[in-house]
Amino acid sequence: MSDDFFSGVTQEPVQTSAGECQLPILYRDGSVIGLMYRVAPELVAPLIEHEEFEPFTLMGKAIVQLVVFEYRDTTIGPYNEVALAVEIKRRGTSPSTWGALVNAKGQPSYGSMFLNLPVTSESANAAGREIWGYPKYVVDIQTEFSEDGVHAVQKGEFELTVGPPGWLETPGIPFVLMSVKDGKVVRTIVPTGHPLKWGGGNKTELKLLGSGPTAGNIEKLGLAEMKPSFVWRALKMRSILPKGEVQE
Repeated sequence: MSDDFFSGVTQEPVQTSAGECQLPILYRDGSVIGLMYRVAPELVAPLIEHEEFEPFTLMGKAIVQLVVFEYRDTTIGPYNEVALAVEIKRRGTSPSTWGALVNAKGQPSYGSMFLNLPVTSESANAAGREIWGYPKYVVDIQTEFSEDGVHAVQKGEFELTVGPPGWLETPGIPFVLMSVKDGKVVRTIVPTGHPLKWGGGNKTELKLLGSGPTAGNIEKLGLAEMKPSFVWRALKMRSILPKGEVQE
């Protein structure tokens, strides 16, 4: 990880209902794990609330990700987060499949859309909803990250256990996010400053604990009965979350 990852970043204050938020938000230390599932598009499409988007498919399947974050040091305070996301494209467009895989930020009609984005912080909840239009809500999320594996519990909704990673390590990949705020599409590219380790999908258990927005969508997608196609993680993650750009 480069020591100058955050150099040259200038922040500006944005007011939210929970107080002032400095943008871009800097994530200086944290951990993350992502599970990627291949799901039938007909299960995904009804969960996409915005008519601007439709599932992006790869070899006939939609791509769904369940991602758990433990943010220990950020400019909006420490908090935990869970993202249930689907890879999408602007309706009627045909982004390059190869481009989406190797250079997602270069495909303007492609990105990841959150179905659910629960957090443990009121300030993160307000910022996500009011600045980007993300489907956030506040709930207790307990996380444990180590070299031996990951354990996470979203209270009353699900429990996730993942074993250690494999040997493969790659450079980090930017998050390319799509959302709708005030009826307008917002595309946000999130640079990352950490390598990724891959593997561990065969030692994964996802168990539903009850009802809730995230658990309900996990059940509709059948993720608890599946093994992920890929698992990626970083024990020492860093990223920069900018305001995003409104698309026509």
